[in-house]
Amino acid sequence: MLTLIMLTFALQFSGGLVLLLVGGRLLVSASVDTAKRLGVSPLVVGLTLVAWGTSAPELALNIISGFKGRSDLALGNVVGANICNMALVLGVCALIKPLVVQVRLIKVEIWLNAAILGFMAVLGLTWSFAAWEAGVMLGVFGAYSMWTIMAALRQSDRAPGRAKTETIGEDPMRGKAPMGWIMIASCFIGGLALLGFGGLFGSDGASGIALRLGVPAAIVGVTIVSIGTTLPELVTGIMAVRKGQTDLAMGNAIGSCLFNAGAIFGLVGLIWPPTPDGSLSLPLGYMGLLALALVPISRTFGKTVSRFEAILLLSSYAVFLAISAITD
Repeated sequence: MLTLIMLTFALQFSGGLVLLLVGGRLLVSASVDTAKRLGVSPLVVGLTLVAWGTSAPELALNIISGFKGRSDLALGNVVGANICNMALVLGVCALIKPLVVQVRLIKVEIWLNAAILGFMAVLGLTWSFAAWEAGVMLGVFGAYSMWTIMAALRQSDRAPGRAKTETIGEDPMRGKAPMGWIMIASCFIGGLALLGFGGLFGSDGASGIALRLGVPAAIVGVTIVSIGTTLPELVTGIMAVRKGQTDLAMGNAIGSCLFNAGAIFGLVGLIWPPTPDGSLSLPLGYMGLLALALVPISRTFGKTVSRFEAILLLSSYAVFLAISAITD
């Protein structure tokens, strides 16, 4: 009987994950094609629309989890997703091809990522999260996003005589011409619907598995669920690197971290503040160290994330997973 129940939860989680991936894929296509028509740079596309689109599975799952009173699962998923973006996604992409780090990232996003994720790690390791703290993170992310978008649009307006689509590059997930506005809107609506159902099924399945195995929901969120919901970032990053768009891959990973911590956790924590129980001490500490490590990594090896650094990132992630499995 227990095996049947576990199988049911596993199928429920798997089905939810498929819906999340398909919904996220639709949002990525709609987001990138919107950016092509507006005419902004690949780095800005990666930091904003692509990052937000590929983080949509985390947003859907965590909002649903919050509504169901599972803010611990939401916290674990945000922490785990950030770890996956910095260690797994960047590691795999840089292993395929070293990632060039633009000056803009070095001066702004790398430091902002270290500040927000470091702040989040300190709060989780020392105190319980308060609603106002999550509100501060949400406000910082909102201000940063508004500044980034306005600056990109002003730069696009100052480039006369150039076709808007020429500044974007190809969508790493599809090589066709940009969709029309009606199709873009359809993809947005369809993607959001799939993400809603996927978040519901995925949250129920993950919580059921955790309950039957006696594993804290936060740990399930930081490992199994996080790897699953970070697949859109990983696939997008790999395809972008294979097409030579390292800006898009790098911006996608860092932008997703900022979106996860600032927008997703900021929103969930503002309404349903989680109370860390100690099970996330290792993931929170590892996340904070990774964010800080990206500061020197972005400045070494000719301002690239080299294959050597990629191996270090992936090795540290393997050690983290091994320790998490042993300690649980």
